[in-house]
Amino acid sequence: MKVTSIDPRTGEIIASFQAARASEVLGAVERARKGQQRWWLELTKEERIERLRALESVLARNKSEVVKTACLETGIPQASVAAGFDSAMRGFSYYIGRYEALQDKPFPLDQALWQETNAIIHFEPHGVIGHIGVWNYPFWQTMITVIPALLTGNSIVFKPSELATMTGLRIAQLVHEAGIPKDVFVPVIGGPSVGKALVRSDCDAIVFTGSMSTGQHIIKHAGVKPLVLELSGNDAGLVCEDANIEQAARGIASGTFSRAGQVCIRIKRVYVHHHVAEPFLKRLIDITSRLNVREQIGPLIREEARVRVDKLVQEAVVQGAKALIGGRKMEGSGFFYEPTVLLLTDDQAEVVRKETFGPVCSVRVVQNEEEALRLANDSDYGLGATIWSTNVERAAQLASRLQVGNVWINEFGRSLNCGEYFQGCKSSGITSSQERLMMFLKKKTVIAHTTSEPRKSWFS
Repeated sequence: MKVTSIDPRTGEIIASFQAARASEVLGAVERARKGQQRWWLELTKEERIERLRALESVLARNKSEVVKTACLETGIPQASVAAGFDSAMRGFSYYIGRYEALQDKPFPLDQALWQETNAIIHFEPHGVIGHIGVWNYPFWQTMITVIPALLTGNSIVFKPSELATMTGLRIAQLVHEAGIPKDVFVPVIGGPSVGKALVRSDCDAIVFTGSMSTGQHIIKHAGVKPLVLELSGNDAGLVCEDANIEQAARGIASGTFSRAGQVCIRIKRVYVHHHVAEPFLKRLIDITSRLNVREQIGPLIREEARVRVDKLVQEAVVQGAKALIGGRKMEGSGFFYEPTVLLLTDDQAEVVRKETFGPVCSVRVVQNEEEALRLANDSDYGLGATIWSTNVERAAQLASRLQVGNVWINEFGRSLNCGEYFQGCKSSGITSSQERLMMFLKKKTVIAHTTSEPRKSWFS
């Protein structure tokens, strides 16, 4: 079986690759296990840091090529891909600094109960990380796993998304060029069947970003192992009565339509206070009407994705939604879709209830903030939300009541360094509430009775 890279701007095939067989996936895991134990764990902390610094230099020298490849394969505008590259690169210094500061952790014991006893928490790598990559952030999302996982002594079996195989393979080549052994970072090529084989393998942890349905499959079939899952989102935007209309309209347009809406944390449904609904919608439609879709927005990744988005939009219209602008496939080459603003009176349409991975902004007018909060929280998803208000303190109070892992106030979509603390709740992921570096470490508690004498309470 082969996987094919396609230019979404033209629909033309770029390259084809032979997919790995299940036996090859298992062989890759075995190679990575031996590589981790024989090569990577033998290095000192300082030596692994040195290798990662070398990788940083290699990637920096090859930025233009990596960005060009990702743009060609995904159709995402160059400026957006380049910004993601730069964001990921900042992760090197950040995670290296965190790793240098990491020490074994003594745990205080009450000596009245634990006479002559100490306890230390050690941090050790999981072993082999099975990493299933994404296509919409093929560099950024890969590196927020590669950097902390390799630093902490793990090896990686990496399956790039079948929609971004070229980019994934080039990343693997550069990792090896930097001096990281091929048996420590092992790429495997393929689609869902290869991902399933990796999930079912005896790798020690799984990292995946993607759809809720795939995440549920991983939970079911991975067995008892650590899972780092960031799944679908259906982020709400709350436009308050006191919102700055210009700020809210521009922010929501950017947060909705960038990358053709193919972002898990894009603003997908908007609840606007009725006092500001008219000027907000007028400005949002004005911005939308002037977007250069081919240059600023980009295409959907495949024709079947465009068909699905169009189907959801048309179904919503049949159910009573009003398309204020857009709502059609664009003519010409490539998989482009018009940026669309829908006005709805309820949340029953699937375009609102589910994650619509396309340039569609669904807007509903609400009477007050309480209604907006209720509707925003009425979702199986809990990845993120935005609040638009000139009263930041009041917005922070609303943020505390939103059932999501990430909230932006008068901002959208910007994550902390290299995805730090970027976690959803509900069905949008498995939360850990810890630094990302720690996700790639297991904890070993060692309790030592420091004398050679038996305890008086022991059987004699």
